[in-house]
Amino acid sequence: VTSQISVDALALWLALEVGHLDILVNNAGVMPDGGLMLRRMKMTMINEVLATNTTAPIRVTQTLMPLLLKSRQPRVVNVSSALGQMAGMGAGTPAYRISKAALNAATAVFAAEMAGTAVKINACCPGWVATDMGGTDAPRSKQEGADTAVWLATLPADGPSGGFFQDRKPIAW
Repeated sequence: VTSQISVDALALWLALEVGHLDILVNNAGVMPDGGLMLRRMKMTMINEVLATNTTAPIRVTQTLMPLLLKSRQPRVVNVSSALGQMAGMGAGTPAYRISKAALNAATAVFAAEMAGTAVKINACCPGWVATDMGGTDAPRSKQEGADTAVWLATLPADGPSGGFFQDRKPIAW
């Protein structure tokens, strides 16, 4: 997702094989900065996190938007994090926090731009999930973590757009 060439190849394949795209879930993410402080982080690490967690979902959404617009009920779900909430912003994992806050902003901007179309664009926080990133101590199963993303991906035509959700409920940005 950090390579425009790769994303373009996906778009071409989808266009030729399917002709449209119904659901896009931007779920790629990295969090290599646990325990680090922003005042001491190398810019290379910050840029790498932003490239995967923020720029890539924007790139993928931009590139695939023409195919989404060919769908009857296109949905975009950006997998974010409570660590990106401005309402509770704090220290720790700074690049990850910044990248997810920026992803939340991109979600709101895309949704505003697509108002008046069938495209619904939302962000979700899966919570602390037992994955490679979350670790084995995480209290949520993969199924629990995926529930809100699946719900957002299958919203009806009158469903929300431009929101941030956890457990199928709106949460503060």
